[in-house]
Amino acid sequence: MKQKDRFHEILSSRRRELGLTQEQLAQRMNVSAQAVSKWEKNSFPDAAVLPRLAEALNISLDTLFGLHDPSGQQDPEAVISRIFRSIAPEQRTALFMRMLYTAVCTYDPSWEEISRLPDRFACETFASLKTDDALLLMRLNPDLRYACFLEVPENGIGAYLGDTIQLRRLFRTLSDDEALRIIAHLGSGARNKMFSVAGIAQTLEIPSEHVQEILNRLERFGLVWRMKAEFDDGHRIVYGNTHKTPLTMLLILAKTITNYIRNINPDTDIWQHGVFRGGDAGELEPIPFWEDNEL
Repeated sequence: MKQKDRFHEILSSRRRELGLTQEQLAQRMNVSAQAVSKWEKNSFPDAAVLPRLAEALNISLDTLFGLHDPSGQQDPEAVISRIFRSIAPEQRTALFMRMLYTAVCTYDPSWEEISRLPDRFACETFASLKTDDALLLMRLNPDLRYACFLEVPENGIGAYLGDTIQLRRLFRTLSDDEALRIIAHLGSGARNKMFSVAGIAQTLEIPSEHVQEILNRLERFGLVWRMKAEFDDGHRIVYGNTHKTPLTMLLILAKTITNYIRNINPDTDIWQHGVFRGGDAGELEPIPFWEDNEL
């Protein structure tokens, strides 16, 4: 719901909560009942009237506009929205990573103070979070920062993965070194740049037949799209890169795995159930305590 829509809803809800009719609120405000009706639907009072309206409802202006709830608690979404809108767009990415790091640190029971993302690291370092409800891996080094967060469903992720044949087809495709070279080549182009089989084959020195085979596989995954273009010498098929975010993240995560993660800070590990679920073998039988005369 947009912030401006919350104003109308909160005004109407607070009036009813106080047991006031629109006419009674109008009398307090020295305005017409029609004005109050419009405020609760789609219009706003003049700025000079707003403080008196908040006073008549016995709430703050922040609460009236949805920045705090009536109990005095801050609306976290409203606060975050206000913070991000108050800074330049080019600064939002860095702020997002800092806020996410701070949020991850709050899961660690031993971290009581506000945690801030360091500017420098002596070596490659990650933040890791493993609970029954969430998984997160976050690379912290400023040369390439990323965060991959998963809100774990109650029944795990097994049902979503389902049949793995498409996964096996994808990994088979990505196991081809020339497929990775083609993906990198497509991803290095400008937005909406189109590529031909012959052009890719010549640039990367890969046989045209193999380029076509790889492009066919990538198209089935929705990683490229093709169209027929008209040239002076006739029609030709050209390909565009869809710039799929999941593929980019998959490649970066795969590289992270092959580097072997050694340094994690924070490393919060408070889970009891695996993310796939469904295969729980039950609790282990307790082992009886030592007998006094047992060696």
